[in-house]
Amino acid sequence: MIRRSLRKRASPKSEDKNEQKKMKNALSSIKMEPKTPLTPVPVNIPIPSPPDFTKLEIKGMKEENTNSEDEDDLDLESQRQKNLQDNAAIFSSLGFQETKVDLKMSSKKYKPKPATKRVKIPKPAPGPSRRSMRLQRIDPEGQPLPELPAEEPQIDQHARKPSGPMGMEDALFSGNSVEDHIHLVSRLGSAKVSSKTTDTRPLTNFVKDLNQLRLGEEGVSKVVPERIFSLAIHPAHDRTLVMAGDKWGKLGFWDVVHDKSDDTDGIVVYHPHSRPINDLRVSPYNHLHIISCSYDGTSRCCDLQKTVFNEVYATDEDEDNLLKNFDFHSADTLVYSQQDGTVAFVDTRTPGTDAEHVYWLHQKSLRTVSVHPINNHLIVTGSTDCTAKIWDLRNLKSGGKSNKWLDQIVHSKNVYSAYFSPLTGNHILTTSLDGTLNVVECTDSGKLGKRKVIKHNNHVGRWLTPFRAAWHPSREDVFVVGSMERPRRIQVYDCEGNILRNLSDPEVLGSVCSLNVFHPTRNVLVGGNSSGRVHVLM
Repeated sequence: MIRRSLRKRASPKSEDKNEQKKMKNALSSIKMEPKTPLTPVPVNIPIPSPPDFTKLEIKGMKEENTNSEDEDDLDLESQRQKNLQDNAAIFSSLGFQETKVDLKMSSKKYKPKPATKRVKIPKPAPGPSRRSMRLQRIDPEGQPLPELPAEEPQIDQHARKPSGPMGMEDALFSGNSVEDHIHLVSRLGSAKVSSKTTDTRPLTNFVKDLNQLRLGEEGVSKVVPERIFSLAIHPAHDRTLVMAGDKWGKLGFWDVVHDKSDDTDGIVVYHPHSRPINDLRVSPYNHLHIISCSYDGTSRCCDLQKTVFNEVYATDEDEDNLLKNFDFHSADTLVYSQQDGTVAFVDTRTPGTDAEHVYWLHQKSLRTVSVHPINNHLIVTGSTDCTAKIWDLRNLKSGGKSNKWLDQIVHSKNVYSAYFSPLTGNHILTTSLDGTLNVVECTDSGKLGKRKVIKHNNHVGRWLTPFRAAWHPSREDVFVVGSMERPRRIQVYDCEGNILRNLSDPEVLGSVCSLNVFHPTRNVLVGGNSSGRVHVLM
């Protein structure tokens, strides 16, 4: 064991390790010094060579290593101390300490130069602004031009008409004479209305009469100047009187089969409203009363007996609440659908033009409201929130927003119209932008049943009045609607979705009839397009 340890300690590798250890200790002592800026060290300083060891000294070292292990540890510690002293002597001879002191003394802190202040040059005073001769109202020769006329305040061309009654003569549209008005009133005053309101014929017999309808050139005329928004036909069975409301509040009357000796076209136009007349009906309780409602927020009754437009209902003008349509709740009560999602009940017997009750029903605008023909406490509303909902008026609360509907018909897009069938109310007919017509069964309690979905192109675009499929006023199983198909036509359906008749005439009917109505007691059908033109099929 002793010999092996001696060999190991006397090997050249051990000597190399000792030398490396010495150099490492020396470098660590240098790293422990504080960091100071360094300057180049003189190159010509002589570096003494490490001491040489003779063979005898090496032999003596080998002999010393033959002692015990404890003595070896002491010798190693003494040798380490000696190496440290030798290293210190070497660095001292190199002059490292003096160089550090010189560097500290020669180092100077950098002091930035003070910034020079800029002298602000004052800006010259602005001269007079240049103005063109046109703005100075001076001609090229320097002479002043004449003063411009004072600007007149802009006038709203479609402002609401003054409230209160309006004489029919005063409401005549330009181009219509008082004589035409007098002839119209006299003809309507002598018109006879049949009391029969129900068509009990079998559907096959009705279709036979429907096939006899013809459209000639004498059955087409421009009744109002602008796009038709509403259409109605008077129930008189001895005359064919058509009424149309247009985009800017004009109401046109057309006596289709008029006396040719009068040298008139049978058309008289009035101007009772300032915005679109969106609904127009003859009162079922008095055929001389024609009710209209408009986007201008007013509803008027054209009294042909007193020749006056009486104001029935008016919303607050500042709120700009449009009236969309109305229905008769009774002989003296009307129900209006409004832009803000409410329905208003108006009693025509009370003074003033305010509503007796207003019920909030939809979050979005209403399109139509329809009253059940038998159970008048039930109404159905069509809205732009893509639903048609049934309500019980006995459960509604005025001014509140917690009213609960009985049942609803859900569409994927806006509902243009929703109407109860005219005789029993057992069906509801809806027209929607989702491209369907729906016929839905409805019970007396307001619950919905079987639903028939009929595909129909209702995308009329921006410039045409939307389709509103309408029931035949005397039947439960027939309704009429316009069509986008070519050649242009008017389509008549039954409740099962079957087309009973496509009414067309390529030589005369060349446009889309968005609105169509049947005469209640005669085989007459009327269609209106978006240029103010009316087509009468007889």
